Amino acid sequence: MSLHALKTGDTMKNIIVLVLSILLMFLATYIIQPVLNIHFLGWLIYPLIIGLSIVLLGLLQGSFEKKVTKRIVASGLAVIILSLLFLLVASVASSPMINWRTKQSMLAINEVSFDESVPNVDMENLIILDEFDAIRFSEQLITKTDPAMGSMYSISERFGTISVINGQPFWLFPLEHNGFFKWKRNGVIPGYIKVNATTGDSEFVETTIKYAPSSYFSDDLHRRIYSEYKNVGLTDISFEVDNDGKPYWVITAYTHKTLVSTTDVVGSIVVDPLTGDLEYYAVDEQPEWIDRIFSVSIFNEQLDNWGKYVNGWWNPSDTGKLRDTDGKGYVFKDDNLFFYTGITSYGGDEATTGFMIFNPRTGQAHYNRISGSTETKAIGLMEELVQNAGYTANYPYLLNLNGEATYFSTLSGNSGNVVGYAFASVKNYKAVAWGKTLREAQTNYSRALVREGSTTNQLADQSDKLKSVKGLVSRVGALSEGYYVVKFEGIDSIFTVSTDQYPMVALTNTTDEVEIKYIETDETLKIDAIVFKNLSIK
Repeated sequence: MSLHALKTGDTMKNIIVLVLSILLMFLATYIIQPVLNIHFLGWLIYPLIIGLSIVLLGLLQGSFEKKVTKRIVASGLAVIILSLLFLLVASVASSPMINWRTKQSMLAINEVSFDESVPNVDMENLIILDEFDAIRFSEQLITKTDPAMGSMYSISERFGTISVINGQPFWLFPLEHNGFFKWKRNGVIPGYIKVNATTGDSEFVETTIKYAPSSYFSDDLHRRIYSEYKNVGLTDISFEVDNDGKPYWVITAYTHKTLVSTTDVVGSIVVDPLTGDLEYYAVDEQPEWIDRIFSVSIFNEQLDNWGKYVNGWWNPSDTGKLRDTDGKGYVFKDDNLFFYTGITSYGGDEATTGFMIFNPRTGQAHYNRISGSTETKAIGLMEELVQNAGYTANYPYLLNLNGEATYFSTLSGNSGNVVGYAFASVKNYKAVAWGKTLREAQTNYSRALVREGSTTNQLADQSDKLKSVKGLVSRVGALSEGYYVVKFEGIDSIFTVSTDQYPMVALTNTTDEVEIKYIETDETLKIDAIVFKNLSIK
């Protein structure tokens, strides 16, 4: 074979290697979508591809060019080694051993009193339904709206979001394409589902969603954002709507504080799901309707570092270390939603040292030092009350009831339907109660607080601080199983009394002198009696 033929063959091999290298880099950009920023490691895929391509080019040179081959291979290996060296140096430079102070301080904490961080509960906007319940309501709605829709689309559990709309909490679930061919056929998603987190009322909102995580090619949501924002990390895709009901995708944009680790949120990217228009907002410039730019995973990372490095990086005895209680709930406060979790020591089992209330809009955390039971312990106490019925308690929400830190949970039967409600005091393990209705559960809980006593509730163990009414009975009668109603002469209000707590009410007659104590609320017509005494029966 002639020298010319050898060189021609080598040229073709070089062209093939170069084409393959370019193709690999294109596929890496299109599929992996690495962040082109020194604070991320994904961009290293480019120098690694280049280095491997150079090595391959060198190895494919003719044997008559050994010196050239060695230089080319050495150059390629140098690119690969430098890339791996950066990976090693960046990992060490970003490690907790060097950066524990920065990691520990990422969570902006303000210690406050419980009443300040968790205001008294608004029972009319109480978050009753958890995500599982809301999904069931959504599935029922889809079946009623259009049974065929379920074969074309699925309810998005990945991107379901609890959000505040016009002062009320709602679960929002966008629909998703059921695979590539369904996307190819349908093109767009016809709407989303809105479920009231208090009442369970559900609504299918018709709209057009073109850009979505379940779409493909140029309609893929992440790819659409990456086309304009390649230099920031993207995480926590959430589906939110403004006060006019117009939907948007809200994606958290972040970088790293310690070279290539320690998530540092810089803002959010808001995407119109129909047009694909993008808008970037810094952390302190968020529109009012956005509820979340700090995700639960980011909160977990910051909280973990805050508790782990409280006494430095080297702490083998775990002195002073704190951790969460392995669960996250919600607090509805000032028309905003907050994450919360119990805080316990590393050796803690069923007791908390306090609560962390986290604002997902600002990243600000409020720490309440309250000793008491964990969420898991509270669930166990609730289920003990209903063990004969076989009900299970769902993960609880944190409430403030007249100054009492309280867990609230729905109770589910074997079918998964909500069959009751339960309250449990954080501080007083004995103050736990349930009821088949929310009103009944709250009344029973208020009685339990008075009966068992508490160091935090201003009403508990101090019945003289309850509102009191005394007089002659004008009417008395059975209201429902286990309850009677009592009306006084000259008073418009009627009082409900539990026969389980106060069986003497069943023996009460008109003209009997009765004293009732109750918690003062906005309700003036029908009031739940906390204490009942028939003064005419000796």
